[in-house]
Amino acid sequence: MGGHRMKRTKRWVLGSTILAMTLGAALAGCAKSEEGASGSPAPSAAGKVEDKYDKLPKTVSVSMYDRGAVAAEEGSYEQNRWTKWIQEQSGVQVKYVPVPRNQAQDKLNTLIASGEAPDLIWDYDRNYIGTLVSQGVVQPIDDYISQYSTVIKNYINDNPELKPLMTFDGKIYGITTKRPLNGLANGGMWIRQDWLDKVGMKAPTTEEEFFAVTKAFKEKGLSGNTNAPVVSMFVWPNVITGLYATHSTQWYLDGGKMVNARVADRNVGAINFERKLYENGYIDKEYMTDKNSQKMMADWAQGKSGILIGTVGNGIDTYMKDLMKNFPDANPVPLAAFSTQYGKFGSYQETSANIYVAFNKNMKNPKAAIQYLDWLLDKGWYTLANGIENTHFKLVNGVPQVLDADKFKKEVAYAAEYAILRNDAKTFKLEDLMVKAAQDPLSQRWAKLNAEAMKTSLNVPFRRDIPYSPNSPEISNVFASIEPKLIEIRTRAIVKGDITPEQALDMIRKEYKSAGGDKADQIAQEWYDKNKANFK
Repeated sequence: MGGHRMKRTKRWVLGSTILAMTLGAALAGCAKSEEGASGSPAPSAAGKVEDKYDKLPKTVSVSMYDRGAVAAEEGSYEQNRWTKWIQEQSGVQVKYVPVPRNQAQDKLNTLIASGEAPDLIWDYDRNYIGTLVSQGVVQPIDDYISQYSTVIKNYINDNPELKPLMTFDGKIYGITTKRPLNGLANGGMWIRQDWLDKVGMKAPTTEEEFFAVTKAFKEKGLSGNTNAPVVSMFVWPNVITGLYATHSTQWYLDGGKMVNARVADRNVGAINFERKLYENGYIDKEYMTDKNSQKMMADWAQGKSGILIGTVGNGIDTYMKDLMKNFPDANPVPLAAFSTQYGKFGSYQETSANIYVAFNKNMKNPKAAIQYLDWLLDKGWYTLANGIENTHFKLVNGVPQVLDADKFKKEVAYAAEYAILRNDAKTFKLEDLMVKAAQDPLSQRWAKLNAEAMKTSLNVPFRRDIPYSPNSPEISNVFASIEPKLIEIRTRAIVKGDITPEQALDMIRKEYKSAGGDKADQIAQEWYDKNKANFK
């Protein structure tokens, strides 16, 4: 989920944009670098084994998400107190290449096409890394791990269930680590219990009850007047598409048949849900163009909305704290995923694997990259996530407790972006959130609520029929080619209302078929039949 996970784009049906066929053609012409080819060190004329990478500078460039979280006095994502600390502690000169979080893959694709991509390319999306594998952009790293790593090598041995997720075409291409519990919870909902009390209703457990509550909130004028919206959304596709089992990252099984989320029957219900929110004025009329949900989240913080469809975790901590600070009597509580006509499927939850870190095939010094990543996974991540002991935190029963919430937010919070490999899943407990948080009443109140929300979210399993989706350029190209059209169709059905949800799904399926959907389905089915014995 992660703050690191929170701000996803509003491409609500399609998820991440994948390299288009034209980009693939450009990439095909990239020359392979001898330095980037994996292989064993060669013996010298004197009979000694020489390693060509030892003659090269220990430098490596790394992509990272720019979330606009670095205060001006701290510097920039490229240069700040933590980048300096990393150079000193790791022994590797690291250059960071920020990419906007909401356009990360598009920006990386542009850098790749121009030959300016960083040495280490990472993403939360395994399919994106798989696309880079099929395009020949990244290289297998089994030999590098075997020859140069101790920490990563041991980590993989200790967590063998992760190896299949790192593996493409029989080789490791993307190093990943396990998420702790607070990294698994992602999508989630909140409701104002004090508003429920005012209308004499209970938290909704079904779609029908949900709309009864929103209707009561609006008619009671709890937003300030009866014309104001009462629902806010933040990274909302992870909730709605989860509730209806239509999440764009997923393929679902229907009697052993692979069905892509975008064309599943349940899309009718998901589209209709949004349409009812819009046409009844329960949500801001500009929600589709509300960049990063800023206006709707401001409405929530200002006490203007009674339901938040979005997320749990630190991605919304500022808004939640502002609400509780501005309105001490406000009582926001987590709202469990409710059932729809199709069943109860839960809000989006992450897989156990976190970030996937891949090696650019043109990387000059993979040995330096392994040294950096080994250091990061061994101990670097801890300081980047928590700060400096007795300056930013103190240990309480082995748990790092924040000393000053404002100081931590300014000086440390953004540093977590650099910790792309972590080893925190084994020991973390949700109860630690209260220990970790600063001890002021507001921080403690939010930490307790946050832990409750994560438990609530995880209690209703997200429907994931297969552990990871098939990786195929043919499949990726189908959706890359029809994405704008699918957005247009959904907008017509939800905002314009000139077509029904049923008609919208029929149009989506026609677009899918005309773009090569039948072939994509065939490839996905063959992949599933070949790999299903390995799925647990």
